[in-house]
Amino acid sequence: MPKYTPPDATVTKHNMTGRVTEIERARSQFSNAHNALADAVANLPKPEPPAPPQKGERGSKGDAGRDGRDGKDGVGLPGRNGTNGRDGKDGAPGAAGPDSAAVLAETRAELETVRREFADLKLVVNAIYEQNKQGAGYIEYLRAKTAARIAERNKQQ
Repeated sequence: MPKYTPPDATVTKHNMTGRVTEIERARSQFSNAHNALADAVANLPKPEPPAPPQKGERGSKGDAGRDGRDGKDGVGLPGRNGTNGRDGKDGAPGAAGPDSAAVLAETRAELETVRREFADLKLVVNAIYEQNKQGAGYIEYLRAKTAARIAERNKQQ
């Protein structure tokens, strides 16, 4: 099979047909070689399948379970039997929770902070929206101006 050589001159529309012919010839030779290889692989002799394995002798019976009996008749270890716990009615009082007035004041302060941040974010979003609106208007202006130039140029021709 001939070896591909890159073009020694720049490829133009005038010398392109020769390059295309070379590429088609190389593709055809590759296709022929590929088909010959596929036929050779298909005609290889098939190996004999291996013989099925022979069964061996059965082993001796295993030891009995943990308590000396078979599994379904065996008895497991007894479970843990503890005393019932108390229901808490006569227990000692727990630790005091947080002061509800302090928690309410802290929550209100956090809520006010979130409201202020929300107002700031609202201003930013509105500013971005206005910039996008102004940009869209400018793009429409440029499109109209370009269309007018094209129409004027077509009139002149």
